[in-house]
Amino acid sequence: MSDALERLRRLAGLRPQKSRTELTYIPLDEEGEPRPARSPAVQGRLEELAPGQEVETAVGCCYAATTAFPLEEERGRERLANALEARPATLALFHPEFRLDRDMRFTDAVFLDTETTGLGGAGVYAFMVGVGTFERWEGALHRADGAAGSKGVRATPTHFVVRQFFMRHPGEEAALLAALAELLETKQWMVTFNGRSFDLPLLRSRYRQNLAFLPVHCHRASRLEEGQPHLDLLPPARRLWRRRLQSCRLIHLEQRVLGVERGEEDVPGALIPALYLDYLRTGQAGEMRRVFYHNREDIVSMAALASHLVQVYASELTQPDELAAEDLFSLALCHESQNATSLAERAYRLALERAATDALRNEIFARWSALLKRQARWKEAAELWERWFTTVKGADVTPFIELAKYHEWQTRDLEQAEMWAAWGLHTVEALPAHRRLPGQRADLEHRLRRIQNKRKNLRIV
Repeated sequence: MSDALERLRRLAGLRPQKSRTELTYIPLDEEGEPRPARSPAVQGRLEELAPGQEVETAVGCCYAATTAFPLEEERGRERLANALEARPATLALFHPEFRLDRDMRFTDAVFLDTETTGLGGAGVYAFMVGVGTFERWEGALHRADGAAGSKGVRATPTHFVVRQFFMRHPGEEAALLAALAELLETKQWMVTFNGRSFDLPLLRSRYRQNLAFLPVHCHRASRLEEGQPHLDLLPPARRLWRRRLQSCRLIHLEQRVLGVERGEEDVPGALIPALYLDYLRTGQAGEMRRVFYHNREDIVSMAALASHLVQVYASELTQPDELAAEDLFSLALCHESQNATSLAERAYRLALERAATDALRNEIFARWSALLKRQARWKEAAELWERWFTTVKGADVTPFIELAKYHEWQTRDLEQAEMWAAWGLHTVEALPAHRRLPGQRADLEHRLRRIQNKRKNLRIV
């Protein structure tokens, strides 16, 4: 069969194909010619730029750069140590798909981020996988000593340790995946940023592609499987900050939420695939220092952001000084979705006090009054509707319509109902035609006629 295949290849003008066991990686120079093997001096340069060491696995070696951050270190407005007190299960109330148990802690989690050769497709590699863990740091390369010991006693973490597994050429992919699988088994769950959509599906694909080369115990990398506990920070971040921020990319959240500015050595994520391909082509590791920095910053920021998110979602809003009006409004909607009415109303009230635009005030009044209306708290809702049109000078007709309904059906004060309906109709008629909602004027005219007819019939009786 193989002879026939090779004959077909020759007929088609194709070069003979090597078997999988024969495949080797040969770096090429600018002219496409095989490049001589890199000298020890060039290989050592990577170690100087990204301190670490070679990791040996059953299927070969890869490189791992290791950086330990003391927990006292501040990440903008957050200290890394804050994560030790945070309760991730707070976010499970709003995102049950994360499967977070109430006893889970960030000390049991792996913070994971990948750098890849592209954005998708079968040929995309994760050439770098960075993982961060809270642990007692004693210089171990990739064993997370913060995990429970043989007697079930947790060692108190002293550092947040980032290990960046890196394949110096595609032939080291199996070794990288084996080293990663070993580390993942030391922890109980996963934290990523957009990992549900990108990082984890990609890694699952790469493990499947490398089944023939990996030890059996590395085939599954169970922490990466669907259905495992996994906190993806992007959905709760979007839910909370998308009204205020134009973008919820991690680097923007660093700047606008955590107050972190990266150093000049950072590199835009869009350039990273090209930098890695250039490294493979030339063997020069200079620009890879920036890629290691970028990945490391992502992971440390994820730890700080996770802690901050939990604090905001768990806040009783007794000291909400740092929350903007838009964030408070988003938080109110989150609490309302969980039927936490008192917290929702507290957030609505604070958001209204801090709102700087009529557009935002209209949104807050509309949602808050709708909450009161659903609970049949009619008097409070009416007071809010009256406050609405006296606070926001504009053309929103909603408070007039709601007050007309309230007095027609709840207080049975038809004189008041007629006044509010007429006021609403006058407001709509003053609007340019392009700003009127379809059918709005006709509905108000119909409502006003009905109320007037009711009053006329009462006078006849």
